[in-house]
Amino acid sequence: MIMENQEENEVVVEEEFTPEETHEEEEQDTTDWKAKADELQGRLKRAETKLSRNSDSKPESKPSKSNDLDYGAKAFLASHDLKVKGTKELEFVQNELKQSGQELDSLLENDYFKQRLESFRVLDKTSEATPTGKRSGAAAIDSVDYWLTKPIEEVPSEMRTKVVNARLEKETKKGVFYNS
Repeated sequence: MIMENQEENEVVVEEEFTPEETHEEEEQDTTDWKAKADELQGRLKRAETKLSRNSDSKPESKPSKSNDLDYGAKAFLASHDLKVKGTKELEFVQNELKQSGQELDSLLENDYFKQRLESFRVLDKTSEATPTGKRSGAAAIDSVDYWLTKPIEEVPSEMRTKVVNARLEKETKKGVFYNS
């Protein structure tokens, strides 16, 4: 049925559907809904197994090391009466936490820990004050250089041959000048 609107000169087409036409469209729909449901069920199962495999292989988040002190614990140690500062002292506290199995608060109140911390600090200061390296001018007692300046009578018997050979070599290589 075609109708014209006179004012706007539009053509409006109206179609009427009969029940016979809608019945024909339903007959043309040959979708097997049971097969479709089975297919979707299979997809769901595969997605669930894939998801479970991925979640098993990868950890959810980066695990934090329980034996490492976080910034809050470090700040607490620095502000406490004991004034724990520096990497060596923090490592010492970490080791004590591991060994004792106590919480940080109870460890800091422990008298045994306080004594160990003080002895650690004393040993650390001593090791820092001790000079390292070999700057001594003296030769070791078991070296030939030590016994070269001594009289041959004082030289131990097992070192005498080495000392005599070193003295002979020194005299033969002696230069014109006194220090050569």
